[in-house]
Amino acid sequence: MFCSDAFAKKREVLGDHVTDFSFILSVLFKLYHIYMKNSAQEIGLSWGQPQILMSLASKDMQTQKELCEFIRIKPASMTDILKRMERDELINRIRDEKDMRSIRVCITEKGREKFQAFIEKGTSIDDVALRGFTAEEKDLCLHYLGRILENMNKDLNEKRENA
Repeated sequence: MFCSDAFAKKREVLGDHVTDFSFILSVLFKLYHIYMKNSAQEIGLSWGQPQILMSLASKDMQTQKELCEFIRIKPASMTDILKRMERDELINRIRDEKDMRSIRVCITEKGREKFQAFIEKGTSIDDVALRGFTAEEKDLCLHYLGRILENMNKDLNEKRENA
């Protein structure tokens, strides 16, 4: 069982409410965030932009509302990010021909290039994180993380429905 000095200190402060799992997940998330933020900055993207490009690369011509739901940020924050992305020619905003009140967001060629560069950086982060893992261990790790993600998304969605 994992128990570093940092974990011992955290347990001192928080008592038995902190678990090895929550501590490791918290530290892992912070480290991953640092790696991804640095990777985004190295290719000229700010945090939040890669997720939007990923969503648009998989399904172009989304509304701002659809992007907010995918990334789980507030519309005002999304508006600010999209303004910067449009200024940097990563996206275009186009009025929906069927509903003139609605604006669709589409990825530009420059946006696709930046997203591809970000994906390549992400692959190198995976290599660092999973260094020394066998193929079977990598598969198991991804399987368990997928189950954790599924459980947490299910719980969050149930709480939203009941709110």
